Amino acid sequence: MADNLIQNFLIGQHPTVGTLKSVLDAQAMRQRAHSQNIANAETPGYERVRVEFEDQLRETLDGQSQKLASSSDRHTAASDEINVAPRIVREQIPNDITGVNGVNIEEEMAEMAETQLRYLTALELLRRRYTGMKEAITGNPR
Repeated sequence: MADNLIQNFLIGQHPTVGTLKSVLDAQAMRQRAHSQNIANAETPGYERVRVEFEDQLRETLDGQSQKLASSSDRHTAASDEINVAPRIVREQIPNDITGVNGVNIEEEMAEMAETQLRYLTALELLRRRYTGMKEAITGNPR
């Protein structure tokens, strides 16, 4: 119970933290999708899955920036929460694809590496955010 209160407090303090949490969730979901695709690369009739997230996030952020641009300079909505959930999409197998299904293991592996870099980047940004909060609370810079 106390852990949930602390987590909700830390995540709810700034929309950046909530957005970074959503990015981490999306990248973790994307890693699972790549693993599933690789595991089923030779399964007849398997439909490749992918995760959609960045376009939804971009649209949401564009809407937020337009809302901020139209308001007074003195009234920014820093507490506005950005809720974007990743979405799993199944891809239909085109008829002209050769092989068992549309999964290309080399492409999946390359995308997995990119996903891992995105995950680690978001994790580092979140770590820096919490380090800054800790330094502000304790008054002790590193």
